[in-house]
Amino acid sequence: MPPIAELIQQGATNLWVFIPTAILLGALHGLEPGHSKTMMASFIIAVRGTIAQAALLGLCAALSHSLIVWVLAAAASAHTISECDSAAHRPSSAACAM
Repeated sequence: MPPIAELIQQGATNLWVFIPTAILLGALHGLEPGHSKTMMASFIIAVRGTIAQAALLGLCAALSHSLIVWVLAAAASAHTISECDSAAHRPSSAACAM
């Protein structure tokens, strides 16, 4: 499988496949255990919050989580394929995969 950077350079057509897939996988990831869903629900119940406050809390959690993912992706993209191939500089395998 070619690296995603090469696929993106080939044209915008590939983005119409990758971006919706990333959004779908991100939404499914949010449904997995963790992500403090129980703690957030408990907080809303404890403070007798409204539906609007619960929606705002969920939106803020989703946006902050997404922002962190974008920051990590930008940091990982700073490592180019040539850096990963260099014998003198061996970044983590996760950075090489990006």
